Amino acid sequence: MKRIIAMFLTLAMVTVAFAGCGGSPASSTASGGSSSKADSPAADESWTKVEQAGKLVLGLDPEFPPMGYKDTSSGDIIGFDIDLAKEVCSRLNIKLEAQPINWDSKQLELDGGNIDCIWNGLSWTQERADNMYVTKPYMNNKQVLMTLKGSDYTSMASLNGQSLAVQKDSSAEAALNSDDNKAFKDSLKEVVGVDSYTNGLMELKNGTVVALGIDEVVARWYMEQEPDKYELVQKDGADASLANEDYIIGFRKGDTALANKIYDTLKEMKADGKLAEISKVWFGKDITVIK
Repeated sequence: MKRIIAMFLTLAMVTVAFAGCGGSPASSTASGGSSSKADSPAADESWTKVEQAGKLVLGLDPEFPPMGYKDTSSGDIIGFDIDLAKEVCSRLNIKLEAQPINWDSKQLELDGGNIDCIWNGLSWTQERADNMYVTKPYMNNKQVLMTLKGSDYTSMASLNGQSLAVQKDSSAEAALNSDDNKAFKDSLKEVVGVDSYTNGLMELKNGTVVALGIDEVVARWYMEQEPDKYELVQKDGADASLANEDYIIGFRKGDTALANKIYDTLKEMKADGKLAEISKVWFGKDITVIK
């Protein structure tokens, strides 16, 4: 009888030992070492974080009228993009914080978490699409050349051997550096990089350059403010254009939930007429392209 009991005990010990060996992989999975769940991407909480913070921090160049700029009389940040963003935030029950940034460092500001988005006449480029999560377009634009009215430099041909200013890391700079405009760029004496359109206009007025590469919507705003001061460079009887482009909103890579929330709200504004209403205040007509 004792021998039978001993045999049963031995078998039991062997069974427990094998069970322990079989259980070790489960322990590894629980620690995350080989779990497919641990390898899956984290949930996108970009909208949740903004909602909990109660505000959307919008990065902008404060010298980019009429899209977003500092009003000289009040000191407030105003503009078309600002009015759009304010309406979006109002509908989402959050506040808007317009944060001026150095446009040349906008990607660093975004990736560093100092701002939630870049929403200030941001043109689509392949480089930006590669480094940001960008929305569909909400407005069209062109890159044009602006000069002093009545000057000797009102045609593309007259710019041969002259100096041109462009804002650093701007769409105008990207357009000028494109293959399509290589011959024109090569014909110039010099391309002067400036930090803002305000500085570019100073260079133009001072005679350091004879023309400024600039967004058409911004150029027309300046021309409306000072109709006797500026005009657009011509080519073949029409306004010369370096590129046709789209305005988009830029978010951090992975912030899809926040981007979709913002753009879906803009689509609601398009449907109920608010988008057209704001556009008419700034441009006299609805120039948005949201569908």
